[in-house]
Amino acid sequence: MESDDDAVWCACAALGGSLLPLVDQEPWRQARRREEFGERGLGVRRGELLTGAFAALLLHALVADAHAAGSPHDLGTLHAIPLRAVVRALHDKWDYEILAGSPKRFRDDTEETAVAALRLLAYQIGPECFWFTYVGTHVHRALITLIDRSRMPSPTCGDLRQWASGAGLLP
Repeated sequence: MESDDDAVWCACAALGGSLLPLVDQEPWRQARRREEFGERGLGVRRGELLTGAFAALLLHALVADAHAAGSPHDLGTLHAIPLRAVVRALHDKWDYEILAGSPKRFRDDTEETAVAALRLLAYQIGPECFWFTYVGTHVHRALITLIDRSRMPSPTCGDLRQWASGAGLLP
């Protein structure tokens, strides 16, 4: 039986993984992002995986914060989080706060590897030390783009789920 935390993490991971494909409605965005990943030495596949994992960890941390404040630790809490609150958390949370709530179990090895890589990147020295922040910048850009596209005054993670589902990005 799947625990509430497993269900919440799976939903966070699915939403995190859907951010970039949702933004890619305009093909130039994908081309520019992929070029930037290459210029930074990240590589396209790794950059996109890390971006999705970063977004998932951030969402997971926000659900944990809401739970600590008295909300249930469930999908309803995740879906109620406004996307602007996620953007704010990108600026307000320290790296270790985003990483602290990492799940114990992952959907697959690729996801686990991406989260482990983010843990290492947060404390890296050298040119790679900027990758953690850089990946967070892509999460920020994606969220702002989706908020700006929305017809709703305050879209939530539930709206993000609907958009991803409508685009065929979720099972």
